[in-house]
Amino acid sequence: MNAETEITVKKAIAACGPLFVIGYILCFGVLGHNIPPPQMVGITGEEFVASYYGRYPEIAVGMIGCAVVGLLYLPWSCLLASMLRDKQGNLGPLGLMELSGGLLTAWLLAFCPALWAACSLMVGSVDADVIHLLHMGTWIIYDCTFMITTVQLTGLGVYVILSKQTTFPVWTGWSAIAIGAGFLPLVLVPFVSEGPFAVNGVWNFYIIFGSWLFAFFVPFSYYMFKALSPNGEEARHIAQRRAMAA
Repeated sequence: MNAETEITVKKAIAACGPLFVIGYILCFGVLGHNIPPPQMVGITGEEFVASYYGRYPEIAVGMIGCAVVGLLYLPWSCLLASMLRDKQGNLGPLGLMELSGGLLTAWLLAFCPALWAACSLMVGSVDADVIHLLHMGTWIIYDCTFMITTVQLTGLGVYVILSKQTTFPVWTGWSAIAIGAGFLPLVLVPFVSEGPFAVNGVWNFYIIFGSWLFAFFVPFSYYMFKALSPNGEEARHIAQRRAMAA
């Protein structure tokens, strides 16, 4: 493809980031009634189902929506990795950390909501304790495998800091590393029923996921689009490659 077409394709892929954020907030938070998520530790299955799945039948629609829009994280992460190549056009270990972490994070963002959709659809057909078990087990997978995303953000952050390239400012690298480290208290989710480190706590829900969505996605999406603008670094590199190939 020519340079203009390549830039257009990359802009479309870059748009997957904002679309993911908006779509996931709507499907997971609004339709899925997860702002904040329901308490799941220290209550019975009957109490849990009555207060959540039995109360909001639209949860299934929201979670299936998450299974779709969650995978928009994948092409966005692939584009991000493509911008982490060295001068020879190779993707080193830090870029591969970003790429593989993004791929596995995208899978979790879709896989776990699909199981919550199943919980919603099975209310009244299976025992409440089964739904409670599946919901809680899936949340533990969702939260306690945070190292997948931490690896992605660490690889990205270290690359940005050390590479001295100009697509992403150094401060965005430090921000990515800090957000990745901030996921650590998620290990407490299975053991805590209230306070900042509960599944719906101030830190383990609002602060860390809010930082991930807005302090990570917003600046990196902004600099992606800036790099793909007519005078941007990525656009210049594409034009140079096409000129050399010709």
